[in-house]
Amino acid sequence: MRFIITLLLITNFLSAGDKIALLIGNNDYSFQPLDNPLNDVDGIYKTLSEIGFKSSNITVLKNKSQNEMKKALFEFEQKASKAEIALIYFSGHGMQVNNTNYMFPANTTATKPIHLEGLVNLNFFIQSASSAKYGIVLVDACRNNPLVKYFQNGKHKGSTAKKGLGQVTPIAGQVVIGFATSAGDTADDGSGNMSPYARALSVRLKEKDDIRNILGKVGNDVSGKYEQNPIYRANLASSVYLSQNKIKILKPKIEIVKKINSTSQLIVASQMKGRSIIGGKVWQDEKTIKRFNWEEAIKYCNNLTLHDDSNWRLPTPKELKELYENKEKLKFFDDYFYWTSTSSNKKSNSAWVVAFDAGFSGTHRKNYKLNTRCIKK
Repeated sequence: MRFIITLLLITNFLSAGDKIALLIGNNDYSFQPLDNPLNDVDGIYKTLSEIGFKSSNITVLKNKSQNEMKKALFEFEQKASKAEIALIYFSGHGMQVNNTNYMFPANTTATKPIHLEGLVNLNFFIQSASSAKYGIVLVDACRNNPLVKYFQNGKHKGSTAKKGLGQVTPIAGQVVIGFATSAGDTADDGSGNMSPYARALSVRLKEKDDIRNILGKVGNDVSGKYEQNPIYRANLASSVYLSQNKIKILKPKIEIVKKINSTSQLIVASQMKGRSIIGGKVWQDEKTIKRFNWEEAIKYCNNLTLHDDSNWRLPTPKELKELYENKEKLKFFDDYFYWTSTSSNKKSNSAWVVAFDAGFSGTHRKNYKLNTRCIKK
């Protein structure tokens, strides 16, 4: 039966549901006490309360130990799995050693590699926030740390350290990470009652704008007055608005002009509309790329096979690398990581991906939601 499909791009506002936050401020350090982390946390708490975060959904930690911080991050991760937005803010000392960023609990020091085990890896913060639909991690921990000298100039074999923090780019989930300054630089603790970064955040977060735009404005505010340049790294497919309790996303709407017998046939027809023939192989084009975990990605491609004249599947790493070589013909998402059909091994929790920003391959956990592009045999 003949049918017509019209795809309309509309703006759809979804209720943001629960927005949760974890605010951590530590200033009690014997090697170099800080003036403002506790004030920073109070300021951010006040702002979040004003823009719709329920007080019961904001957890505040001040001068806590490693065990207390890790426990809070674990509990926050569990809570975040049911939240729309999860925001973590940390104010205190931080340090990068061997390209790993560590946050300092209160009353801790680190002059030897073994002492690093008493700190908290920044990856724990990112993992906790990324459990939500949208995660935000704000790191106000680039203050000048005198302990860096103990890991420089070969004082400990196999250990290297740099001033400030190393910036991290999220590669999975819907996450944005903000840093008080750029890689390898230090941030000011502030001469007033808040750090420059926290003060700018406390003002800008009230604006009804996408979090990425807000963090860009924060960067301009701070860099215009201080010798530091806040930056952010984002892996968001949607615009996230903290201050109006809504998330703005674009969704395709299918309008049926003439009724047909098979709904599934209609859906697949709309999904399969865009194709690219590259290197003699048929690929879905950028308009039909989906985000799934690895198991879902396999099922998605297999399901396309049921409604087509040949088999669709996930590509091999080699095929995706060949696609990368033709990248000038294609458009890509901000998230460049695409699933391949290859698992690390049958029992592994990881599968191979190809990064389209650099053309390299590596592995990611199978439960991450990454881009899925099917190929037709």
